[in-house]
Amino acid sequence: MELHILQFIWFVLTALLLAVFLIMGGFDFGEGMLCAFSKNPKVREHLIKNILPYWDANQVWLITAGGALFAAFPVAYSEVLSQMYVPVMLLLCFLVIRVVAIEFYFSEEQRWWRNFCAIMLAISSITSVVLIGVALGAIFGGEVLLRKESFTENFLRLFTPLSMASALLCFFFFGVQGALFASIKSANYNELVVLFNKYAKRMLFGLLFAFVLFAGVLLWKNQGKVNPATLCGFLVACYIPLRIASRLMRKNKAMWAFVCTSAFALITVFALSFLTYPNIIPAVKGYTEGLSILEASSSAKTLEIMLWVALVGVPLAIAYNIYAHLVFSRKK
Repeated sequence: MELHILQFIWFVLTALLLAVFLIMGGFDFGEGMLCAFSKNPKVREHLIKNILPYWDANQVWLITAGGALFAAFPVAYSEVLSQMYVPVMLLLCFLVIRVVAIEFYFSEEQRWWRNFCAIMLAISSITSVVLIGVALGAIFGGEVLLRKESFTENFLRLFTPLSMASALLCFFFFGVQGALFASIKSANYNELVVLFNKYAKRMLFGLLFAFVLFAGVLLWKNQGKVNPATLCGFLVACYIPLRIASRLMRKNKAMWAFVCTSAFALITVFALSFLTYPNIIPAVKGYTEGLSILEASSSAKTLEIMLWVALVGVPLAIAYNIYAHLVFSRKK
């Protein structure tokens, strides 16, 4: 298979893996975030019980997306990891704290212990989501390639209007996914369904606002790099599933709203990826020329071997996720 075809396939696969993580990790991290909005021990226990069977499988998608970037585009991987060393290390620390809080929540029955674990889960989930949003915004904005002399400047350069809008967008998206999934999993408890639907509606309102803000910053930052009509067309395509989800939640149809918000994540990731193609990290006008997949990719042989690995591994991961949801749904 020719190199340029393999590069395109891996560009699409990397985007797909990122989208799957946002969808699956969305409800996982989102339910952890919701622990901050409820002091009721029963509600918190219900949320953590929903997370327990799935958190490890969901975080595999983040590892897989990182692994795909490392194997297929090692130059881009090295740029991202080296230039965002501090945010990445902070993210790893909070992921560890989050997992410990989930796994040890039920190890003790004392109220203070469970409250402590719930608070740690909420803080680590919110901080992780914000860091993921900032990182994605910095990568898509191209700021990750802007090197500064001092450590402080290198860290602060990541916090741009686009990366902050991206962080806000991720916060509300993960919150919506978490509330909707919690509502779906609470079908046998009417009072919980009402509570989580209320959270979902509020988060969805915030998500609509955050997306409009993100779209505005994106249009302002575009500076003629992409045809404005094309960019607006993609933004409208991303916005439509959110409007449908909002209408569905007026009728308390959490399952279909979850499908629509998941479609929003998928469409948004692919729309933004298409806008940057053939660059894997976009150019910053007047500063950098970006990083194209041609410059960043591995050899044709490496890409071909990894493609065969992906064709076996990804379906197995999907099958495992489906199996886990079916099994734990039955037990519920």
